[in-house]
Amino acid sequence: MKILSYIMVVSSLFLAGCSILPNLGPLAGKEVKEIDRSIVDGKTTSSELLSIYDNKVITETTPQGKKVLNWYRGWSSGFTQTMTVLSVLAENDIVVKHVVLRYNPNTDYSFVSKLSDDDLKSFIIPGKTTRLDVENKYGKPNDNSFDDDSDQVLVYRYADSSRSKYGWIPNVGGFAEALAGDVKTNVKVLKVLIDKQNIVKSYQRKTINYQQGIGLLNSSDVEEVK
Repeated sequence: MKILSYIMVVSSLFLAGCSILPNLGPLAGKEVKEIDRSIVDGKTTSSELLSIYDNKVITETTPQGKKVLNWYRGWSSGFTQTMTVLSVLAENDIVVKHVVLRYNPNTDYSFVSKLSDDDLKSFIIPGKTTRLDVENKYGKPNDNSFDDDSDQVLVYRYADSSRSKYGWIPNVGGFAEALAGDVKTNVKVLKVLIDKQNIVKSYQRKTINYQQGIGLLNSSDVEEVK
């Protein structure tokens, strides 16, 4: 559910930051280099970061039990929009590694939904393709993660949602949707694992589908469609 949590949190936090006099907060209100310098790997604790950047954090656990914590903050001045992502790998409350990412949330990541296995095989060669190669072709990622070796995972994600099709039925559609409508979300993800020499170690592409009942008769939480 980490991917779904990402979509929901990013959407809500970005909207919360879009005001005439926005409250930037400590994450969106500082330069990336300043945030980066304020965190010392091997010394800063995740508890300290929680006290600074609040507890609106998405957490996942690696196979070896380390924690990956991601904070997100969207901001808009009316002319400029940014999304800031602070990603932290922590073990026993100590920050092992961190990355700060800032990108334009209006960037089109729909290319992720169009990638084929052949496309990826012809471009990404583990042990040879560099991080710079990947970012020159696909742009900045819109999320980050880490593996147990503290190597960074560049995450490119695209989500496409659609409502049930009852609306096209004359005089009936709206009523039918109110009773048993649903929202389906299709999420395409490309993960590229980068080693400490900024060389690609591996990559993974996957699709995850979610569905939520929004009608009076089928209202439900968001569920992954297996």
